[in-house]
Parts: sequence; C-alpha cells; structure tokens
Amino acid sequence: MNVTILGCGAFGTALAYMFKENNCKIKMWNKFDDRFDTLKKELSGVFFTTNMVESLDKDALIVIAVPVKYFEDTVKELSNYYTNQDILIATKGIDTEIGMLSSDIVHKYIKCDNIGAISGGSFAVDMKDKKILGLTLGTNSNVLKDRIKHYFDNKYLKIQYYDDIIGVQLCGAIKNVMAIGHGILDGANYPESSRFLFLTDAVYEIMDIIKFVGGNDKTIMSYAGIDDIMMTCTSSKSRNYSFGVLIGKNSSKEEIDKYIEETTIEGLASIEGIKKLLGDNINKFVICNTIYNILYNNASYQELVNILINKKN
Repeated sequence: MNVTILGCGAFGTALAYMFKENNCKIKMWNKFDDRFDTLKKELSGVFFTTNMVESLDKDALIVIAVPVKYFEDTVKELSNYYTNQDILIATKGIDTEIGMLSSDIVHKYIKCDNIGAISGGSFAVDMKDKKILGLTLGTNSNVLKDRIKHYFDNKYLKIQYYDDIIGVQLCGAIKNVMAIGHGILDGANYPESSRFLFLTDAVYEIMDIIKFVGGNDKTIMSYAGIDDIMMTCTSSKSRNYSFGVLIGKNSSKEEIDKYIEETTIEGLASIEGIKKLLGDNINKFVICNTIYNILYNNASYQELVNILINKKN
C-alpha cells in the first residue's frame, strides 16, 4: 500500500507512524527540507522530497496535512500532477482568505470521486507513541471507506465512519476556537461548574453551525466531535487552551505576542476562517462571534462570561 503525505508537520508526521505500523510504503513531501534530516532518523525507510512529482504514485493514497494557510497553494500544485488518486484531508481549519472548507478547495481544482476528511481527539505525540485513540473519517465514498480500513486499522487506532465530510471538518476547526474560550475562563479563575457550562453551550453552537453550513449535527457525537472538543478544550497540552489561559490571566501584550510568535495556535486562523465562511451570519453564533471580538476587536473577556448566563439554546 502506497501513501503520499503532503506536509511534514506534527499531524502529518504522526500519521506516517501509523501508516508505517501497517507496512505502508510512504513518501512525504514538504515545501522546504529543513526538517528532513531529523525526520529521516525518526522515520527510517520513508522517502522525503521537496519535489511533489517525486512523491506521487498512481495508486497512492494522497494525504494532505499542510497547515490550512498553505492548503490552497498545495492543492493548486497537486492539480498539475493528479492522476485520479484517492484524497484524504488531514488539514484542520477553514481558509481565512476565501472562507472555504478544505474539501471545497479540493473540488475547486481537482475532479476527485473518492475524497474524505479525517479528524479526532489525538495529540500527535500520542499517535507517534502508539497510544490507543480514535479518529473519524468523513466521506460519502464507500470505496474510500473500504480502502482506509487497510491503511489505518491496527491495535492502537479506532476508525469510525460518518457520511458527513462537512461536519467532520467543522468540528476539527471550531473546537480550536472553543478551546481558546475555555482557556480564557480557566485563566480568569472561573470554576469547573462555569467552564463546563460553557463547553456544553459550545457543543450546541458547533451543532448549529454544522447544520447551518449543510452538515449533519449528529457528527458532534463522533471522535471528531465530542472526543476532540473535550481533549482540546481541557488539556494543558493544547496550545489553543493555553493561549486562552494567558488572555484570561490578563497577561501582558508582550507575553501574549511572544506566545503567538513561538507557538502555532490553530484557533486564531480558525476563527478568521469561520468569520469568512459565515459572513454576517456569525452574529447568530454568539460564542464564536464573541471570541472573534476578543481576539481581533479588543473586546473584554468579560463578554464571554456574560454568555454563560445569557445564551439561549
């Protein structure tokens, strides 16, 4: 089984460990080769290249795992060499410039019948260390469902299948935003009773957004939903949650800026993408709208606190 992974970040690399566990032949592409020396030591037998043509085999499963801000450019380049392979989206987030889901960007440039998105509660380090975890595949393609079983099924990883590529992608993006919100409340010393009230309301809002965009709100009950939301929103390993804590503690601008500079905080891009995707309709979704205003319009985090009592479900 041949796999091409486009993107050598944390999640793409973690997936490579899983594919290697299943005896796949793996090729990894990245725009730059600055991490190749380290990765070659960690992933012996994997072929690394900055030449996309070299990374592609006719029968390979193509996994796109680049950061969302590079997703469209990567798909554009892929479209020049694509020869009807199956495509699996592992990028989490929504494009901040055009407000499109990754699957829609793929369809914009590539005619692909077998496309899916994978997401779930999984820190990359846990996948790398072969800890038991679950991922959700969202796809309408039965061909891709059957194929993914062979690539992923092993004693460490559970894969579940939902016919909702929209919902899986939205869960993967919005949970990072909600993790910032939960971190804000924790940093401001609000108790667990208040914070888990927020998380419950956050789950309702994600369901509402999924329905609004055209997905199935039941996808919230998947590993891409509740599993990933609870993990990302409550763990100190979560960069989004930790960023929110800094805001809630009224950390200095210098400290916050330093954290942003040194850390990839997916929720910052995700909320911009959600704003772009929803347009003026973001006003209907008060948690996301409030977090956007805190991050980009200098609103006080107290506005998030007000939601705890005023939000109607």
